Amino acid sequence: MRRFFVRADQVNGDIVTLTGCEAHHISSVLRMRTGQVVEFFDAAGTVYQTEITSLTTRALQGKIIYRFVDRISEQFPLTLAQGILKGKKMDMVVQKATELGVDSLLPVISRYCVAGKNIERRLNRWQRIVTQACKQSGRSVPMTIEPIVRLEELVVTDYSYRLCCWENEKEALLSPDYLCSAGKILLLIGPEGGLHEQEIQRIREMNFYIINLGRHVLRAETASLAAVSIVQYLGRLVATDDKDD
Repeated sequence: MRRFFVRADQVNGDIVTLTGCEAHHISSVLRMRTGQVVEFFDAAGTVYQTEITSLTTRALQGKIIYRFVDRISEQFPLTLAQGILKGKKMDMVVQKATELGVDSLLPVISRYCVAGKNIERRLNRWQRIVTQACKQSGRSVPMTIEPIVRLEELVVTDYSYRLCCWENEKEALLSPDYLCSAGKILLLIGPEGGLHEQEIQRIREMNFYIINLGRHVLRAETASLAAVSIVQYLGRLVATDDKDD
């Protein structure tokens, strides 16, 4: 079933009203028709199965026939603190992190970042990518994109677990028993140029556990997605073991 994003102000009782580009996409690109049923999701985790009752190139109206809450409570909500990457590399990280279930993305400016101009425009683009990735993956609560922060201003007090992947760490690997009880995770990945020794020293002072991801040096975007996948897997493994107990 096709899924689309809807804002809270576009839902009034049992009626959904959609205008603008999304309505045009549904009518002119997807060529959907009245009587068809689609799903709308909001940012709070509610899904609305809706029958289209009226559709033009500019507006859609539908009647909600069923609604449900599709919200997963994670024992280990994950924030990806990502050194800002160039162009499409960052776009890919935003997209895949959304698909993988990352709770929030924290864009970080570090010494070797090339953030580029028009950073506000990039933030808007990342938010659109999150919405599109939610549609594709069936995720009902979008990944939150936090305000950009400089590495030296990073606030870590809310996180039970702090991990940093660094290519020059030769020994430490992420152990399966690292996650021992429920808590928020902050995962820090550097930009294309990596993290400077002085930055690593600061990171150690913030009580990060510094690890590597294997014997090969990974591209920044590859490291991000590999690390997210590993951490998510370990978190769910621990959560499953807790249920079995």
